[in-house]
Amino acid sequence: MRVRNTGLIFLVTFLAVVSASAIFAQQRRNRPAPAAAAPPQADLTIKFRSTTSGQSYESSTMIKGKRERSEMSMGQNNMTTITQCDLKRTIQISDSSRKYFITPMETGSAAATSSTPAMAASTEPARLGGTVNYVTTTIDTGERKEMFGFTARHVKSSMTMESSPDACSPVNQKMEIDGWYIDLSYGFDCDLGTAQMANRYVPPGGCKDRAITKQLGTGRKGYPLIETMTMYGPNGQAMFASTKEVLELSRSPLDAALFDVTVGYTEAASYQELYGAPSMASIMAQANETQSSNNTPSASSLPAANTKSPGTLRVGVVAINNQTDRPVSVESLRQRLIGNLQGDGIDAVSLNATSPAEIEAEAKTRQCDFILYTDINALKISAGKKLGGFLGKAAGVSGVEKTESRVDYKLFAVGEPAPRLQSSANAKEEGDEASAGASLDNEASKVSAEVRKKARG
Repeated sequence: MRVRNTGLIFLVTFLAVVSASAIFAQQRRNRPAPAAAAPPQADLTIKFRSTTSGQSYESSTMIKGKRERSEMSMGQNNMTTITQCDLKRTIQISDSSRKYFITPMETGSAAATSSTPAMAASTEPARLGGTVNYVTTTIDTGERKEMFGFTARHVKSSMTMESSPDACSPVNQKMEIDGWYIDLSYGFDCDLGTAQMANRYVPPGGCKDRAITKQLGTGRKGYPLIETMTMYGPNGQAMFASTKEVLELSRSPLDAALFDVTVGYTEAASYQELYGAPSMASIMAQANETQSSNNTPSASSLPAANTKSPGTLRVGVVAINNQTDRPVSVESLRQRLIGNLQGDGIDAVSLNATSPAEIEAEAKTRQCDFILYTDINALKISAGKKLGGFLGKAAGVSGVEKTESRVDYKLFAVGEPAPRLQSSANAKEEGDEASAGASLDNEASKVSAEVRKKARG
């Protein structure tokens, strides 16, 4: 009895200390600012190279306070996007036309009053398919090395995806990821509020598989400094591989002018005007024509092949947007999503453009039928497990912490302004990466079913 009372007393004391700490923190926040304020977080510049199927492109991200500048170089084509969280807007810049285009951000309150209608629920009755087993293994090799002033850890991970014969979406694939990771905090957040897609879509019926997930290993990832992903098909042979490598990581001060409209540029009235001299679509089309006629590599080469097989529907997967404050490898998660979409008449490729007009142009150039946008909007420790995983040890209660995740996604047919599918997917697994991946697995199942509707129609 004494042991139980001791554990309970310790738990109560611990909670009291936490409560007192919160009060003291609030008091510190309410005090006037000192004469010499703490210096702001250092600026951040990250440049990296992505290579897929022998084709490469370089990108860079620069962060200064509440502003971010993203640049992408694909051969002779450059794309620049500036995000100004303080002004709640994004700016696309075209150096070829010397123009810019401003897009206001849609905040949570604005989204709540949006006039976009919710999609109607499908009348197709739901039926139970088979099972899809996802086994994720993450192993820390124990190797460490200094990279860009950080101590990087070598982590290898893999995920196998195997379905039962009666599954709605047959799959038999394996993905392996080998990378070096660091803990990197940069604190950039536009704080847009609740995403607009939540609670606005009634899931359709149709065939539904049951996902069974299993997490093995205790390795921990983080921000990837170099990461290679290899996807294997049913026969065990490598289908394709992609590598992302950081070329530069710097905390040096950045000029504030980089995060605003370029001096001397004029505002465009539309995306068409922004890229009208010439448009990105015409540049890519001309480059592809030159490649076909000369049988030589195009200067604006895009990752992976553009030609798709006859009768195949192609989904262009836009870079996943992590809107939480918990770091996950969004590129690895995107490749997992792509792998789950592949097969049975569906092809999936990465789209690396950033603005809607650029994404649409790239999708058309790569012969995509659909464009898929995905946001990670929740990664939090399950409330039901907090006591067992964090405080339960003090009271003799055992438990395992699990992460609750939610992803919101939209599927557009190329050339259509309204989404064909708009929904959310949830999961609860051990670890942020595993939970987000499980939500994406559920997303892939629903997206595949929607895409196949077009094939049947």
